[in-house]
Amino acid sequence: MDWNRTKTIFIITFLLLNAFLLYQLLEKKNASEIDVRAQATVRERLADMNIHITEELPEERSEINHIVGQPVQMEEEVINKVGEDNVNILNNRFVEVTLEEPYEVTSDVEESISNFLDQNVWNADEYRYESWNSNDRQMYFNQTYEEKTVVTYEEDQLVLFFNEDNEIESYVQSYLNFEEEGKEKDMLDPYKAIEVLLNDGIISFNDQVNKVELGYHSLFSPEGEVQVFAPMYQIEINEDKNYLVHAIDGSIQELAGNSDNSQNDGNETDSGESEGD
Repeated sequence: MDWNRTKTIFIITFLLLNAFLLYQLLEKKNASEIDVRAQATVRERLADMNIHITEELPEERSEINHIVGQPVQMEEEVINKVGEDNVNILNNRFVEVTLEEPYEVTSDVEESISNFLDQNVWNADEYRYESWNSNDRQMYFNQTYEEKTVVTYEEDQLVLFFNEDNEIESYVQSYLNFEEEGKEKDMLDPYKAIEVLLNDGIISFNDQVNKVELGYHSLFSPEGEVQVFAPMYQIEINEDKNYLVHAIDGSIQELAGNSDNSQNDGNETDSGESEGD
């Protein structure tokens, strides 16, 4: 064996590997610098147009997946929580629970609801408050995945039903098991998502950006039981209109109900107290 030749090959291979690693490091550094400059440019545009972001933006991350949700049969777990006589199964996906005695909600609505969920709802810590409908006297909750809200297509994961005395009489619950799908893809940072609405003319002079929240949304009717959820930024403008910006491809979806507040009057029950997250 020609050891000198072998040694030369090892040295050349080592130098090529170092050059490749240095190239990757410089690429990442340049990409990071480009992102910083892009964010600075967006901030300058917002400042020039007197557009204010009133809430803290979500933490940045470089990549993200879609997720899929599979319904879980939870009859046994719910029965263990509230008793067999109180449980009724709906369509093999939803569990309806009727309380033996209505649950009184005190003036401290947030604490009362939190206590009710802990005492009566299976995996209650995985649900997040969405809204209160005063006409139907119903309170809606969405499930979460890794502390991000998951919004299903035309249905709610958890609904509490109130009587006229502001007491909870029953609830309907469903539960999905989530898994990430496919490879992680590059995602937009929060400022880039805001810029998408800016470029589309949705955000304009003197507007306020009141909320930018990263979550997962299912925008289409599922085929079968499995639902696919896309990572989306929900962006609220002037405490009135809400838009979804796809966190990967930047497409825009206007949320239904932007101009209709007749059914859903915010986060308040009749007691006037608001329910928090």
